[in-house]
Amino acid sequence: MKTNRFVKGLFLLPFLITTTLAAQRSISIDLGAIRQRNHHNGGINISSFYHVNEHLLVGLELNRFFPVRRIIDDEELRLSGWDVEMNIHYRLPLLKSWQVYPITGISHTSEKELNEITRQSRYENFWSVNTGAGMLLELGKWRPYVEYNFSWGRLNQQFVLLGIGYEIEWGKDKE
Repeated sequence: MKTNRFVKGLFLLPFLITTTLAAQRSISIDLGAIRQRNHHNGGINISSFYHVNEHLLVGLELNRFFPVRRIIDDEELRLSGWDVEMNIHYRLPLLKSWQVYPITGISHTSEKELNEITRQSRYENFWSVNTGAGMLLELGKWRPYVEYNFSWGRLNQQFVLLGIGYEIEWGKDKE
């Protein structure tokens, strides 16, 4: 119960930060499909990034990996998980509307293994360091993107993310 409140609080953190900072005055809200390459299960990614300036973004991401059945050591298991990540992107122009960005950050993962026969569950919680890269296309306020992320930790994991973001600006001074 406390963990759910903590996750919700972390997800709202970028929105709270944006009300107190006035540098860029924009945030982006993203939705994507994520694929974990280790267990070959997929899920959704919901994220929010605060634009510190036109290049630097700081944000919070929440990944939900849907249950998938696997046979491991002659046991039929259902694997699922959650990731909460705090990441930094630094956008670099590539072409007129294309940008690339390195990714760095930290993540907390909670994985669940449910034995389908005995109905016993086992949970694993661990922290990781994220590194990776992404590429996006600017289409007005919409930004389709693709990312590759490697999490370094107790379990090294690889992720591919395909999503779309929408940038919200407010109170910008006209130049």
